[in-house]
Amino acid sequence: MIKRQAFMLVWLPVLLVTHFHWVQGQDSVIDLPKNLDQARSRNVPMVFHLPKQSEACPLVLVSHGGAGSRHGMYALASEVCRNGFVVACLEHVTSNTANIRQRMRQSGVGFRAALLESADDMVPRKNRPLDVRFAIDLAEKLNADDPRFKGRMDLSNIAIIGHSYGAYTAMVACGAKPVELRGDLSEPRIKLAVALSPQSSKGKFFDKNSFKNVTQPFVGISGTRDISGQGHRDFFELIDKGDTHLLWFHDANHFSFSDPTGGPRRLPNPDTDVTNALQMIVPRILAKYLRDEGELDRDMREELIRKSLGGTVREIEWKVKSDGIPQ
Repeated sequence: MIKRQAFMLVWLPVLLVTHFHWVQGQDSVIDLPKNLDQARSRNVPMVFHLPKQSEACPLVLVSHGGAGSRHGMYALASEVCRNGFVVACLEHVTSNTANIRQRMRQSGVGFRAALLESADDMVPRKNRPLDVRFAIDLAEKLNADDPRFKGRMDLSNIAIIGHSYGAYTAMVACGAKPVELRGDLSEPRIKLAVALSPQSSKGKFFDKNSFKNVTQPFVGISGTRDISGQGHRDFFELIDKGDTHLLWFHDANHFSFSDPTGGPRRLPNPDTDVTNALQMIVPRILAKYLRDEGELDRDMREELIRKSLGGTVREIEWKVKSDGIPQ
């Protein structure tokens, strides 16, 4: 386990960051608001962030939280793209901004009650992982036939990042079994899941047996002021196969991990300090597991933490285990 505070890390030396690609920049952002999954009669809006590299780049899917949109994690998506990944941000239409507003009108309830209603609804709960499956199928078609995308995606290396309800989506995609749903909703084409505010095993989505089939590398990121408190950490004890990471931001709250800055929507007070830390750490994790590039040993993790500290981000705990063995 690595646990560091800002004043403890000032004297750490610079380590081998040259293991990673130089940041190349973002080439274009292509919004695809209409993508019909005919099998479900369901639209899956997506926005693609394309890097400048001409060679095929790994694909990273992004899943927003309840009441969010495909633009809700724009700041992290654009930085991941600038580090040499194609990023596809999904919009889940039965739990997005418009849907929550519709629930508020129809039920005559406030925002929080509408959000809870959405979380209890089995329609979004089942369809979110199916949106992920459809998105990869669509990426395969675009990569083969659309001149804007043709040959730009390495679809043998795919990851997913999700926040809150998007964390649930990412967890199910990498093999976590949700309660009250039948069938296999996992997506074997995904090689890595990053869950921001991961769901607890004691909530309405998962139980302690839900994680026994998770074998892909899994990263959970949360903070001391997140909604479910220590519940956001329990996945780390319950997953015992593959590489598992827990990053714990002291003083970060639930909304610290979703920042739309740079996109068409704004938050009045985004947590830019946490955003900066995620922009430093997450691309390095993706590079490790999707490009086999760089190391995430103890020294490198300490270096990444040191570079991520600043402002309100004064301490980050980073624990790692592989097949249940601490690293």
